[in-house]
Amino acid sequence: MQTCSVGSCLLATLSLVLLCVALSTDYWLVAYGPGGTSHSGLWQECRADVCRSPDRIAEYIQGTRAFLILATLATAASVLFLLVSLTSCVHSPVSTDLLAAITGFAAGSCTLVAMGVFSGKSWHKNQDRMIQLTFEQSFYLGWAALPLLGLSGAFALVAHKRHLGYESV
Repeated sequence: MQTCSVGSCLLATLSLVLLCVALSTDYWLVAYGPGGTSHSGLWQECRADVCRSPDRIAEYIQGTRAFLILATLATAASVLFLLVSLTSCVHSPVSTDLLAAITGFAAGSCTLVAMGVFSGKSWHKNQDRMIQLTFEQSFYLGWAALPLLGLSGAFALVAHKRHLGYESV
């Protein structure tokens, strides 16, 4: 039981770090062109080492922001539930491992929606053949958090089932 809870806590913590870095950095898309390189994230665009917030924010960026923030909050809640589960200092009528699994799966679902929306809207964004537009590290960190959240939720669910033991039969 402890092994699954510890593993789930480590995976959820790593997912939290990945989501925070992805959410806060500006390397979601990089454009390489004859005039130089520019990069953009969810919060600002940078051209020639000058970064600014865009005047108009696209709806898909707003949706990606919202779902990634929800995913980050749910992941933080999952980590807290797992820490409470590991310390056993609080006795709750509801299994904290079960709550961690639910919030972990919810965080994974929000991450999937956010990354799917951003990918779908950005895939054919470039119309200029002189510019090469590529996804970069912030984008990939967001996708990397997704399987970790799924594994974290699965390990927390296994820990919950093992905690119940034969009482559930």
